[in-house]
Amino acid sequence: MRNREAATPRKRQTQRGAITAEYAIIIVGACALGGVLVALLRSPAMQTALKAIINYALKLAGVEGVHL
Repeated sequence: MRNREAATPRKRQTQRGAITAEYAIIIVGACALGGVLVALLRSPAMQTALKAIINYALKLAGVEGVHL
C-alpha cells in the first residue's frame, strides 16, 4: 500500500503538461479547419450553392419573394 500511494502523485505531476499539449493541438486543428471552411465559403460556387439551398428552404417554409 505504501508504494502505491507514493507513486501516484509523481505520475500525476509528469502527465500534467500532456493535457495542456493535447488541448493546444485540438485548438490548432480547429483553427485550421475553420480556415479551410472560410476559404471554401468565399468561393463563388459555394456562395451560389448556399444561396440556392437557403432559397429552397424558404420556399418550403412558405416564404416567397425572398432572393438572396
